[in-house]
Amino acid sequence: MGISRFIRNLPDRGVRRSLEVVYEWVGRHVWMGEFADRTVFEREWDVLVLLDACRVDLMAEVATEYDWLPSPADVEAGAIDSVAGSSKEWMRRTFTPAHAATLERTAYVTGNPFSAAVLGDEQPLGLLDEVWRYAWDDDAGTIRPEPITDRAIRVCRSGEFDRVIVHYMQPHVPFLERPDLHAGYRPAHWGSPGSVVDPDEAGLDAWGRVRRGDLDSDEVWAAYADNLRIGLESVATLRRNVDGTLIVSSDHGNAMGELGIWGHPDKPVSSVRRVPWIELEARDEKTRQPTLEAEADRDREVSVDVQDRLTSLGYTE
Repeated sequence: MGISRFIRNLPDRGVRRSLEVVYEWVGRHVWMGEFADRTVFEREWDVLVLLDACRVDLMAEVATEYDWLPSPADVEAGAIDSVAGSSKEWMRRTFTPAHAATLERTAYVTGNPFSAAVLGDEQPLGLLDEVWRYAWDDDAGTIRPEPITDRAIRVCRSGEFDRVIVHYMQPHVPFLERPDLHAGYRPAHWGSPGSVVDPDEAGLDAWGRVRRGDLDSDEVWAAYADNLRIGLESVATLRRNVDGTLIVSSDHGNAMGELGIWGHPDKPVSSVRRVPWIELEARDEKTRQPTLEAEADRDREVSVDVQDRLTSLGYTE
């Protein structure tokens, strides 16, 4: 932020906003913090559940609704620093050659399309199950949690892998019960090609719309919490159908205006950097019999437009 530019823009911003800009700039350079050096593979777990873009305080808020989750205070106390502020960077910084031997014995069951960009044909995992390639919900503009759960149960019961990572897309936008909060939502054309995000508003998802003043932050927070609840219902099913130590966490959080940041750029502001780390004991009671079969496990033969799916999640090229 150049001093001359700041002074030049002062009349347009006003004193209050100008003070906010100074605070945000100082905060980003002084209070930002750093991403963790320690990856999840340096912690103990058998099944790692990632609830994409889940803030710690969001998890603490809904935790009281589930008797199998710890108290809000314990959720806050157990939080850890993530290695990244975006899914793409989380994958790059987690699936590294330093963990090659462990990765060979790890399965990654994922609903996140960034796996296509980060994990190539020579990917190091024992199993890469890209469920988003064959179980995407075009109407919702995302992948619902149930297909992820089915595939994770099947992989865990196979007994072929020491560790299984289960990557759900909820609570990340779009919000399943409030798709109208996503920019460019056009009900008359929902589900048709190019309908999910209006080209004139590309990249302006719910967080960008709150920042611009188009949406009420409390309304968006409520939809965000409901999206987490949808994800947690599937986690509840998963923990009764797999065995071992199950961790509920996230790849990154999500900023809501802290230091002028919205969403989850790869910047280590605390609301993006801090993620839940909840340890549970899971036992396979066989309450669910999965029916979903992978259309392609290892050869990645299922052809999809990856960018279309990333765009529907609020990402643009």
